[in-house]
Amino acid sequence: MTEAAALTLPAVAHDFPAAVLLVDTDAGAVVFVNDLARQLAPGLELPADLEAWSREAQLQVVSGGPLGDSSTPLASIVAGDPSTGRQVSAALQSGASTAREALWAIGMPLHEAPEPLRARSLLVLLPLRFPEAIADDQAAAAASRAHRSVLSSGLAIAISDPTADDDHLVWVSRSFEQLTGHTSAEVLGRNCRFLQGPDTDPDAVARVREGLAADRTVSVTLLNYRHDGSAFYNHLVVSAVFDAAGRLSHRVAVLSDVTGQVLAAHERDAARAEADRARRAEVAAEDARRFGRLLLSLSEALTATTTVEQVAAAITDVVATELGAAGGGLLLADTHRQHLDFVTLEEMPPGTDAAWSRIGWDADAPVAVAVRSRQPVYYPDRDALLAAHPTITDQADVPVMGASANLPLVAGGEVAGAVFLYWDRSYVVLEHQQDVLAAVARYTAQAVQRAQLLTERRTAAEVLQRSLLTRLPEPDHLELRARYVPAAVDEHVGGDWYDAFVLPDGSTTVVIGDVAGHDLAAAARMGQLRGLLRAYAFDRAEPPSEVVARLDRAVTVLHPDTLATLVMARVEQTEADRQAGLRRVRWTNAGHLPPIILHADGSTEVLTTVPELLVGLQPAAARSDHDHVLLPGSTFLLFTDGVVEHRGRSIDDGLTDLRGVLSRHATASLQDLLHQVVAELVGSSPDDDCAVLAVRAHPEDRPRPTEAGPNRLA
Repeated sequence: MTEAAALTLPAVAHDFPAAVLLVDTDAGAVVFVNDLARQLAPGLELPADLEAWSREAQLQVVSGGPLGDSSTPLASIVAGDPSTGRQVSAALQSGASTAREALWAIGMPLHEAPEPLRARSLLVLLPLRFPEAIADDQAAAAASRAHRSVLSSGLAIAISDPTADDDHLVWVSRSFEQLTGHTSAEVLGRNCRFLQGPDTDPDAVARVREGLAADRTVSVTLLNYRHDGSAFYNHLVVSAVFDAAGRLSHRVAVLSDVTGQVLAAHERDAARAEADRARRAEVAAEDARRFGRLLLSLSEALTATTTVEQVAAAITDVVATELGAAGGGLLLADTHRQHLDFVTLEEMPPGTDAAWSRIGWDADAPVAVAVRSRQPVYYPDRDALLAAHPTITDQADVPVMGASANLPLVAGGEVAGAVFLYWDRSYVVLEHQQDVLAAVARYTAQAVQRAQLLTERRTAAEVLQRSLLTRLPEPDHLELRARYVPAAVDEHVGGDWYDAFVLPDGSTTVVIGDVAGHDLAAAARMGQLRGLLRAYAFDRAEPPSEVVARLDRAVTVLHPDTLATLVMARVEQTEADRQAGLRRVRWTNAGHLPPIILHADGSTEVLTTVPELLVGLQPAAARSDHDHVLLPGSTFLLFTDGVVEHRGRSIDDGLTDLRGVLSRHATASLQDLLHQVVAELVGSSPDDDCAVLAVRAHPEDRPRPTEAGPNRLA
């Protein structure tokens, strides 16, 4: 989410210059403004009272009332509250427009800037093309403290001193450091041209210099380079800031990473060009209209694909059908460019030899020629194909077909594979149809590349997640079983985990937890918490509440952005319990779902306790221990919210359903019981990752059950 959200604000505002003000926070007065800010309130002389400036500019909240009468007047925004900024509107006083203009107001105190800026705050007012485009991100920012700066994080601010030699930088925001990879210590005192590189457009640089020389506001997109050498497209807005006497005092630069928008625009332009050609063909003939529908249908079908199998199915369902072909398929190149493999042969001509599932890169075959030459290869019928490739009959029986088309897939300068189409009759692919098929190949190449990248990320993420899951111990007369099911969306990884280990005193410790997030970062934080919790548990003999309290204190200092819920429990047995044939579970709950006891008779019991805080919120939070007798034949069950919470089903309903599954399968083995829980409540494609861990107590006067495995700790 972070990556996509950081691009949202520049997408809304980056084509427009910004109004920039410097505010003396002690006096509550506007002391410096750029030209656009002066146009918003032309009737005031500087310095001017901040709220008076707000009234003169007729700033209003979205609902239409004056900003000064709202809960967050301009003084609050200038102070950085809210940190995400606020949407307002202003009545432009210049002749440029008579309508109110939607603006996004961001305040940034300059506490770390040199004098005299240190006692100032920067106020940036960005015109918005589409005010509604920020609504979802604004709601998300309000709902999650972890993303409280989501709207402002896409902007970096830098201030330079044009009165000094070389107009060097005197202050940069933390977001500037994050965007460029340069620390403030490295850049202060230097001109901002260090961001330029070998491929930076000199014409764009010249426009910047001309604007600065004329003290105009400059708005331009140019290629810049980060500290590590990586390139990004930077939309730059530089404003000249004048004092009350009209003297140029500073320059304020607003930078935003618009790489995603620039690349998307390139792809959009290419798609529009293809659509234009399709529209011209549509006017010419009904055949061309069918091809236009083909491109639209294929684009929609490929947009929804996430695997190469789905891409192959889209080719068959859309392209072959719309072109009147009998079938087709998708071939993928191996890493070393030695062969091409069909994703599936199901849509090939009936009776096709299995040898055609793999075609050598250097083979005398149409599709191999297409990928080597990077040019499409067409044959109007089978005779033409055999005439061009006389050796092909030596490899295997040639499929029975008419015309054929072989389209190389080139993405990122590399050949990813090919699309193969065949007809059951003779057919000549006309020139304008070849243009459409060229577009088909480009669309398919991009979809294949995206699907392969997604598969690699999902595979790597799931391997990481599973490598962090514990191999369960096998203590005497206790059976432990667990299941982890990754989410079927995003990166197939998240912060859910379980753990179990035997302590030196012989007690068995079990943990279930959920770190906030559904990505690799959440999995990494989960691994850190898991390691800390294990170390603290082994470090000294303490009840679970003390162990979790120590973890809470460490997390607050070492990983301040981490939030997690968890239940930590110990299965213990005092001498009196041993003589009575009983065990006791002692646990603490840090904001997690309550454990459930499944009794031998099939009844269930939810171990509800007074709610306590999540880990990572308050290092001094009170932690409590609870205990419950674990009778022989009973099962202690821990689980994450992915087991019981789904779209259209509340947690309470989910707990009821879970208890029902446990009761219905109470006599099943522990392994089969967890299988039923996952099958009935989670399924094979869950929206959220989930984990479940169960401990079953077996009678000590009976042999250890076979399904529980050998007793490796006896």
